[in-house]
Amino acid sequence: MFGKSRDIVHDDESQAHNALLGNGYQKEESEELYVDAVDTEIDEAVRSERLSRLSYGSSFSALHPSNSAYLTTFLLLNTMIGSGILNQPYVFAESGILGGLLGFFITTIATWTGLLCLTEAGVHENILEYSGLAKKAFPAFGELMVDIAIIVLTFGSQLGYILVVGTLSSDLLRSWGCSSVACGDMFTTIISVAVFVTPVCMYRHFGHLAILSLFSIAAIVAVLLLVFIAGPIKHSVDHKSSNYKLFDLNGMLTSVGSIVFSMECCSANFQAFVSTERKSRNMNTWRSVTGVAVFAGAIMCASMGLVGYLSFGSDTEGEILDNFTQHGYDVFKLMVVIHLILYIPVNFVIMRYSIVKVFFQTRSELLPSATHSIITIGLLAATVGIVLLLLGLGLESGAAFSLLLNITGGIGGSLEMLIIPAAIYLQVMPKDAKFYKYAMVLLVFGFAVMIAVTAVTIISFL
Repeated sequence: MFGKSRDIVHDDESQAHNALLGNGYQKEESEELYVDAVDTEIDEAVRSERLSRLSYGSSFSALHPSNSAYLTTFLLLNTMIGSGILNQPYVFAESGILGGLLGFFITTIATWTGLLCLTEAGVHENILEYSGLAKKAFPAFGELMVDIAIIVLTFGSQLGYILVVGTLSSDLLRSWGCSSVACGDMFTTIISVAVFVTPVCMYRHFGHLAILSLFSIAAIVAVLLLVFIAGPIKHSVDHKSSNYKLFDLNGMLTSVGSIVFSMECCSANFQAFVSTERKSRNMNTWRSVTGVAVFAGAIMCASMGLVGYLSFGSDTEGEILDNFTQHGYDVFKLMVVIHLILYIPVNFVIMRYSIVKVFFQTRSELLPSATHSIITIGLLAATVGIVLLLLGLGLESGAAFSLLLNITGGIGGSLEMLIIPAAIYLQVMPKDAKFYKYAMVLLVFGFAVMIAVTAVTIISFL
């Protein structure tokens, strides 16, 4: 690959992914980087950095500014809708019908406002990259704030994904007749991570393959259709009670973090913006793009939650697939397991990158092989250990899944989606800016969510 011929790499590709990881590169004009494998005069450290940037950027699909506004809307929606949607029926079971709808309405408005504040501030400062913009607004700690938010979100996501993979795999094996201890939740969790997840996580780079995105959407849509169609049928056949909870303030505070988690797409905001065709890269169009994406995502999640809760009432599980126990539904569970096994390494690479950046002050792909392996295995062991601890404490898998999403969304999601965008806007924009007052409200709301989720979670364990 690096022969005598000169390879040309455009930095906009690397910057697009750097925006997702929050690694502090500011948006700059695309430059051509030439790497000559036989040029011995190049300093070795500089050469290693250049080679790393080449392989790092080229391992991800480049997002060139040519997507239509319609396609960008779909891409943002795809970023938002993930496995968090599986917990939304439980959100309604905790919050009540009105509480769940109110939670989604407020969070939707807040999410949309956060995206608009972030984008307008970026355009104003001519820095279309999240952590770079945060560093511009708060030179001493802005970039670190973004990295911490990413670490909390991705680490919490890892815990939730591994939990679902282990417990769903165990459910499938047991339903197929396995009664051995090897088919228990803990053992299947360990085996799933050791055999299927760890080898892929050892790669320093992990490309976002189009087929992965398509399978992800297919799996989520399949589960949506399952709940919409089979849920009401099971409600009728199983004679479920129609005595529903209308509003529960404590339950709403307990589950609002899960709503925030399910609608997270802030990390992809600038990546989507710079990949859009030039005529659509303006605030008026972006207001429509983000508005449609956010509200469509909210409708999908809220509909899933409402229909799931109306179907199973007080028996609604923290992970909705646990309510479908017959063999005919196994294919849907298997799709979710495969989807998560494929996605966990992608999420893990992002988490590892930010952790290495914060604690080692370097880029993860530049680490020596031994250090890289130790960190990778150590992080995976830590996540598996926490999952096993939650299961060992006697928490049902659905309840543990809900707890993880709520804490992750309430702390990491609030920080990344609400608090940091609002703080950046208030710092860099003039006081007469269009969203200045909204940003003040958003900042207060973000801290309120973080404090409420943390307090309620601590109280629940006392």
